[in-house]
Amino acid sequence: MRIQKTILPLLLLISLSQGLSAQRRYTPANVHAHNDYQQPVPFFTAHSKQVGSIEADVFLQNGDLYVAHELKEIQPDRTLEALYLKPLRKQIQKHNGTPYGQPEAKLQLLIDLKTDGKATLPVLVKMLEKYPEISANPAIQVVISGNKPAPATWSQFPGFIRFDGTPGEPYTPEELQRIPVFSDNFRKYTKWNGKGPMDSNERAIIEQLVDSVHQLHKKFRFWATPDTETSWQTLMRLKADYLGTDDVAGLTGYLQGSPANKPRHKER
Repeated sequence: MRIQKTILPLLLLISLSQGLSAQRRYTPANVHAHNDYQQPVPFFTAHSKQVGSIEADVFLQNGDLYVAHELKEIQPDRTLEALYLKPLRKQIQKHNGTPYGQPEAKLQLLIDLKTDGKATLPVLVKMLEKYPEISANPAIQVVISGNKPAPATWSQFPGFIRFDGTPGEPYTPEELQRIPVFSDNFRKYTKWNGKGPMDSNERAIIEQLVDSVHQLHKKFRFWATPDTETSWQTLMRLKADYLGTDDVAGLTGYLQGSPANKPRHKER
């Protein structure tokens, strides 16, 4: 009996240690800056924290690409080039061909097409071709989300264009090669608000979903997740590869263990 009383707390400590160890693999490289253009300082807020993924919603209007959440929010000076491509190119030039100065540091630029993909993507391709520092850079990954053109047409676009996969959608082996990450709506699987424990049945379904993507050797990202510390912890335990947030400073500070940057508890 005495042995059992000694072993049980020890097993609990080992279990907690293993859980913390699993979480420690998460760094700012796992942070996805959701709707980054809504930050007071787009691009630079996320870049200064060396996040692994930055998201920009894009509209095609009058032959140019504008960054906005809705069509009515378009402003003449808020183009994709002005807010993202030019600043990113400048950082790459500053850091000897890399986005952050470390050869191993990668950056995913996730571009969510809000207008028709067949019309918008060719314009984006031509624009990116003017920025070989970005399009031909092995440390930069351009991923197309939102109104993507049909997968059967993906081969018509240059290899530097990748696509955001949809779980459950059938893809040919060639199409699958163009997908580095799968994304899905968190609200399809749970109404959990990021407080307290998640329903065990919902958790099991989500674990199966993430595992099915990992079996394809692809990364996984949820969108529409609660933006709380409990939610971040849960997503890490669920092994999501990217943690989406509107609170870049809070999440990166939390991952780095800085008391000065504890996250603000807010919901999307």
